[in-house]
Parts: sequence; structure tokens; C-alpha cells
Amino acid sequence: MIKLLSAALLVFSTSPAFSFDLQSVNAENIAGTPPAAGTPAAQKAASQFVWMSVRQNVSMKEAQADDWGARIEARVRETFKDSYSVSLRADMDSSWGSIRKSGSSHYSLSGSGLFLSMSGSNGSYFINGSVTDKGKTVQVNVNVSKRFDDNSFNVSGFGLHLYTDKNSINGNYDPDSFSRKAVAAVTSLLLAVQVEKGKPGPEEKSASDMQRVWLTIRPDSGWNTVEADDPFFRLEVGLRKIFDREYDAEIETGNSRISGRVSGFFTRRYELRAGKTRLLMEEWAGNWEITGKVEVDGPGPGEIGVKLELRDRFGDGSFYIWEDGIRLNIDRNSISGEVDTNVYPREVIGAITALVMAYQQIHPDPASPHNPR
Repeated sequence: MIKLLSAALLVFSTSPAFSFDLQSVNAENIAGTPPAAGTPAAQKAASQFVWMSVRQNVSMKEAQADDWGARIEARVRETFKDSYSVSLRADMDSSWGSIRKSGSSHYSLSGSGLFLSMSGSNGSYFINGSVTDKGKTVQVNVNVSKRFDDNSFNVSGFGLHLYTDKNSINGNYDPDSFSRKAVAAVTSLLLAVQVEKGKPGPEEKSASDMQRVWLTIRPDSGWNTVEADDPFFRLEVGLRKIFDREYDAEIETGNSRISGRVSGFFTRRYELRAGKTRLLMEEWAGNWEITGKVEVDGPGPGEIGVKLELRDRFGDGSFYIWEDGIRLNIDRNSISGEVDTNVYPREVIGAITALVMAYQQIHPDPASPHNPR
């Protein structure tokens, strides 16, 4: 009898109906056991705010917008009718470009990594294209609608929201889908519209001793290693490399031409020698100075003494000079500002340009490192 009962129990324990698969049980099916933590999703960058001050020189057909805290800057200047020069700054990188207008309301921006088109009607536009920054291409698709006048717009699109007026451009952008350079590029198109529509008032037409200068710097231009020119200001400067840290320099002011040499054999000292000109760009305890004398053409003394403070902006070859009679913004693509040529003749501006360009060649842009030619 006992044997029969044992056999029956053995049959029931091996039956499929009562089998128990331990492999089918996991921690998630046990009450009170939390699921295992997965890999955390990538953090999305926070929206970045931008507040650019806008300065317009209506009589000179120029406009500039910048937010130094956000490291975004755009400058636009009309060179000919329906044609504009563009200089952009985004973080540690400077870019150049040009805007062309065709038809009644079509604008195209092209340049170093810039390919944008803006078209529309009745003061409203659509901007589309692409901007390449540090090897990454951003697609731009934004709507621009007129708010009150030719200076005020509402800009909205994927990753960008801006409000503009005559004195400011402010809003925010998504750094995951919109780069600083793309913000600066869109801003330049809006500034071009403001420049085109701007009309000088009576006070802006009054005579002034200050003259506008906007030198465009172009590298690798054939004969010269680097050159800068402003045909309206009648100034052209060219440097040609002959040895490491030494360049032949030629400065043409329209009335005269000076040939010389720029050398930078000392780490923080650069020197221009050309005829009676001997100008130094030196750093002393973190501060830059430009001192010496420059030969000038015209009535009066044949040379003029120079002593100016050159302030470093971001440590990437960009500077500014802000003193009585001279205000210059300097980066790797342009030198722009206002100059009283009675105090600082064109030859002085040309000599300063030669020194700065030599410094920039010897110290390549940290954002785009490469060896100068």
C-alpha cells in the first residue's frame, strides 16, 4: 500500500500541469521590487538668452548688433546699392560674408559657412538655408513678421525666438538646434533691412571730423599672404611672408605708398619699419600699447607721434582702441570704426593694421588652428 501511494505522488510531481519554471520569474514580477534603473537620457541644454544692443550709423549706411556676454556680434555695411559687407563674431570665431538684394524683397547671404536666403512681401519674410559652425551644419527655417516699423520684427522658428527694434535685438535660442553663428547670421539679414530702410535725420547730416573706416581682411589672396582694404576710406595694406615671423609690408593711402617690413621676433613685441616710420606694438604686464612715429604725406610735419592703448577683447587676436579721435574694433576679418584723420591720418591707420595683421598671422585663430602661410 505504501509503495502504491509513493508511486502516485511521483506521477503528480512530474506532471506538466504542476511544473514550475523558475527562469520565467524575474525581479520585476516580484511584488515590492522596483524595476532596475536604466541608462539616464542625455541632458538637454537649457535655452540661451541673448540681448544685443543695436547701433546704427544711418548717414554711413551701417549697423551693428552685439551681446558681449553671449559672445555674439554682427556688423553690416552697405558697400554699393543692394550690396552689403558682413562681419560676424560667434564665441571665439569670426566670419565674413556678403548680402545681395535682388528684386523687391529677396536677400541672399553667403560667406564662410553661410548660405541663407530671405524673401517675402509687405514687411514679412521667411529665412531658410544653412550655417556651418565648427564642422556642424545647422538648418535655418524662421519666420520674420513686421511689428511696428522697418526696425521692429518678430522672429520665430525652430530653435529661435527674437524681438527687434531700433535699439535692441533680444530673445532666446536653443543651442541644441541653433548655434551662436546662426543667430548672428539671421541678425545680419535683419540689420541689412534696417540699413536699407534707414533715413538720416537732420542731425546726422551735419559735418563731422570723424570719418568711417571699415577694412576687410582677406587671407591667402595670391601675391600677399594677407591684405586689408577699404576703397571708400582710400586705404590698402598688404603683408607678404618672407621668413618666419617677418613680412614685407605695403601701405597705400591713395596719395602715397609706403613699403617696409614687419617683424615679430620677440614674443610680445611687433615692429613696423617703413621709411621714417617706426611703430611698435608691445605688451606690458598684460596691457598692449602702440607707440612710435609714422611718416605721413601732406602739409605740416612729415611724421606724427603715436601713443595708443590697444585693449585685448577675447584673447583671440581681436582688440579695440577707444580714445579721442580714434575708435576701432579689430578682429580677424575686419577693422572698423571712426577716425579723425586730422589727428590720425590714414598712414597711421595703415601702420596699425599692418602690425595687427602680422600678430594675427603669427598667432593663428584658436577656434580654427592652422599654420599661417
